[in-house]
Amino acid sequence: MFLHEATYDLDELARFNLHCHTHYSNCAKREMTVENIIKEAERCGLEMLSLNDHILSPDELEQHFENNEQLRKEVEATGTKIKVLIGGEFSAYDTDKYTLRFADEKFKPDYRLYAANHYHVEAWHRPEDRSPDGFKEHMTGVLTCLFNEKAADCIAHPIYGGYSARFLDEKYGHEVATVGKAWSDNELGDIMQLGHESGCAWELNRGAVLGDPEFFRRMFNIGREIGVVFNFGTDAHSIADIDTRKNLDEVKRVLL
Repeated sequence: MFLHEATYDLDELARFNLHCHTHYSNCAKREMTVENIIKEAERCGLEMLSLNDHILSPDELEQHFENNEQLRKEVEATGTKIKVLIGGEFSAYDTDKYTLRFADEKFKPDYRLYAANHYHVEAWHRPEDRSPDGFKEHMTGVLTCLFNEKAADCIAHPIYGGYSARFLDEKYGHEVATVGKAWSDNELGDIMQLGHESGCAWELNRGAVLGDPEFFRRMFNIGREIGVVFNFGTDAHSIADIDTRKNLDEVKRVLL
């Protein structure tokens, strides 16, 4: 399990970019080779990087870990001084159903980043109740399962409604913020506390923070009160998105 000391200094957190995809993720640009990623990370002055390609179903696990072994060799060949974690953006697509659970014991990723809200992905279970509360209850069940089994090191773009708002019943509208508003401060605090007790961090995902600033301001403030660990990630799918300093001032204005 990877976990650093809790800090709420965004400049400090931005020394690490713990959510980058490579060309092995179908949604990433072909330019996302190890050589190009490392070169850009060094230019940006990053001290740590995590490579997290998507695993959307258990059927993809073996190929994913083969890809990871290749990535590890390529990272070593660069001779970089940056600490590079080779992990994955694993999928928690329903209560009690998440990809890494099916992996062989020999597969031990450096960093287990979990998406619990990729409702736009075909394999994801969507609740019958297509209300904000329905999605909240589903996400709560999924996250509770992950935390109880200590399956995750960090939750990617946590609770962010950008992936679920489009599936809400028409009467609720399809605004991204609608989903986040379904969570009371107490409910948010309870699930963050559970994650904290399991040793799991919460991602400050740049795109998600800027996509629903009101929700992530609440999450950040509640998280500080609890003492949770936040990890910073840009969800980079292109070389231009590796630099954590890009839009960092906007992120600060949202959170601080």
